[in-house]
Amino acid sequence: MKPVFFVVGFAALATTIYIGSPFATAWSIREAVRNGNADYLSTAIEWPTVRETLKPSIARIALNLPDPENDPAASTGLWTRFKAYWGQSAVDGLVDKYVTPEGLPQLFTLRAKYRDLVASEDEAKALPIMDRISRAWARVKRAEFTSATSFEIDMEDKYDPTRLYLGKLELRPAGWKLTELRIKFLTTAKDAVQRFTSAEQGAF
Repeated sequence: MKPVFFVVGFAALATTIYIGSPFATAWSIREAVRNGNADYLSTAIEWPTVRETLKPSIARIALNLPDPENDPAASTGLWTRFKAYWGQSAVDGLVDKYVTPEGLPQLFTLRAKYRDLVASEDEAKALPIMDRISRAWARVKRAEFTSATSFEIDMEDKYDPTRLYLGKLELRPAGWKLTELRIKFLTTAKDAVQRFTSAEQGAF
């Protein structure tokens, strides 16, 4: 019977590692951004696809464009299409410049400094690792495997519960990688822009 127990135990361990590995990658990416670990970010994120999926979200924020999911009619208006056409190239340039292994930690640092100036010091820095993981997990709104090699996670912003970060990780030969990133607001486009600009003056 021992061989059977060994096989069952090994299968259970392998399953646990498989299920937990995308969560571990997502956490490691978060920590790498906080700590400025550009080497890890360069391998854990597929930057070309992340930039392309992020650009529409950033354009909607920067250009005050309506969300096509919530307001299809407004998104096809002449003025909206004009702003999108002329402003998208500028937004694309900014995303290409700053959404990089070196640029993303810099944006986080700017945001953290801004928070320290206008609010209290970030208490999470002094918390034990398990408490930090618990707080981060509490902000996860959805986490599921969409296939054997694809995992999606939706996470609420720490400072703005109406803002969600929608991430997609895919399993590659070298491990899980972040391949897509989008921003979704649970408010109207106007309110979303006001929240974003007031909270992010000088950051991502």
